[in-house]
Amino acid sequence: MDKLACSMMFWTTFFMILYSDISSQPLYENNREDQVTTKQTEFYYQKLYEREIRLENQVNNFKKELDICRDSTLPIETQTTPHSMPGRNITTDSPSSIETQTTPYSRPGRNMSTGSRGTRFIVLFMTQYGITTQNVYITSENDVRLNIKTSPHLDALLKSQIVRNATISSSQHIILPHELELISFQKEVKSVLIETSDDVFVISHGDLYGSAGITTNIPLHKLSTKYVVISTEPVFRFKSQFALSTIEDNTTVTVTFKMKQNLSLTIERNTYYNGDVLHLRLDGFETYQIDHITDLTGTFIESSRPIAAFSGNDCNELENIGACDHLIEQLPPTDRVDDTYIVPPNSDDRDTLIRITAIESARITYVIDNVTYTQSVNKFDSLDTKISNKQTCFIKSEAPILVTAFGLRSKILNLGDPSMTIVPGLNQYLDYYKIFVPPGYAYNYVSIMIRSSSKDSFRINNAIINTGNVVFEENISTGNVTYNVRSIRVAQGELTASTVNGERFGLMVAGVTASEAYGFSGNSILL
Repeated sequence: MDKLACSMMFWTTFFMILYSDISSQPLYENNREDQVTTKQTEFYYQKLYEREIRLENQVNNFKKELDICRDSTLPIETQTTPHSMPGRNITTDSPSSIETQTTPYSRPGRNMSTGSRGTRFIVLFMTQYGITTQNVYITSENDVRLNIKTSPHLDALLKSQIVRNATISSSQHIILPHELELISFQKEVKSVLIETSDDVFVISHGDLYGSAGITTNIPLHKLSTKYVVISTEPVFRFKSQFALSTIEDNTTVTVTFKMKQNLSLTIERNTYYNGDVLHLRLDGFETYQIDHITDLTGTFIESSRPIAAFSGNDCNELENIGACDHLIEQLPPTDRVDDTYIVPPNSDDRDTLIRITAIESARITYVIDNVTYTQSVNKFDSLDTKISNKQTCFIKSEAPILVTAFGLRSKILNLGDPSMTIVPGLNQYLDYYKIFVPPGYAYNYVSIMIRSSSKDSFRINNAIINTGNVVFEENISTGNVTYNVRSIRVAQGELTASTVNGERFGLMVAGVTASEAYGFSGNSILL
């Protein structure tokens, strides 16, 4: 691109931004945001201020991009646009009606590991405290065919509200019936199968005013037969819970219970205690949910065929701060977790409770504020630690571990309440993500963990990061490598995160509003 073309591109885009942002658009896009701002009027003025800052940031970013264009010395024929190159073949790992596809989107010279992207996903919604809206957000790189299926044994009326075919051009928001919410200790057929003709990224979002839970969904070809439950000790009348969904008929499942308090659990007239084993047999699309009044972290699930497993709490209050929020994560298989992690902080004066769960007995070392701690942890046991909104935590283990971050309520604002996110390990980082930031939150953030030498290579929506949007930054050394950890304020909607030089990085997403928070990661499984 020559200088004249760069200049024309800049000024054309600049005036388009001015026109679109200055025109009288509503400040809030949905009723829930109006409700929030009615209760907290300061949000209104904050949003107004943010709009002005956002416009200024966009102008500054385009100026920087124009400077890059002017300084470029690459010949025209060697420059490539970030959304165009020859295709690659994608083949699903299991039989289905989805054909082998060629995607026109790729990036030269990059490892195209898909991480949590895929073409087939199981979605389910565990019990939540209240009547929720069951949201699914799907993002794709190009036009893909979408096919949503359920069990043939599901109620016909309910099934008619779910089954559909569509074409996704970039992203799709799907609302599923509330009646899909699971009921504990019952065999049900409430899982939903999402199939697409090319790789997509999927998150599930159970939401009601004052409580929300989001999880990154794991594609079927990355599922396996062994999982470890993560939950928290319930307070009041709340419960910890986990749920299973089978893919194939005649799947046998064994559950070895681990209970923080050795309290009896009655299932189908049998009583179970800590260490006892439950046996189940489930067919395809069947689901089974178990809940308890004590923490079930460390409960081990093993199946004869690959299954999807989810865990968390129906709602819970943590550390006697604030109110409760729904906690949920789809669990990664135990053979796809890492041994090295960096945990970023939450923003808005929210502390983070970090739970480190051992898949095998191991010595675990973690570092906070340059202070090193070492502890031996037995198989399926956990250790907890905590960081403030100004700290990071580096974790290294002799054997694979599962690391979960629980965001707490803000100490000084009416923001947040608990959120649950499985942290990506260093060997789970990708060089590109396309996600959807859900609407209805006062503030949304992405946290980035990247080698400091590649910090300036990082882009959001193909734009250089404006320092005014960075709410936290710290460098953390891990041996001979220094990582840069940043939390960056972002807008709702589609978001791409990438690096110009192909460097891989970790991505975690969080959002807060009055008495509510969410969190999810861009990938939580080994590549």
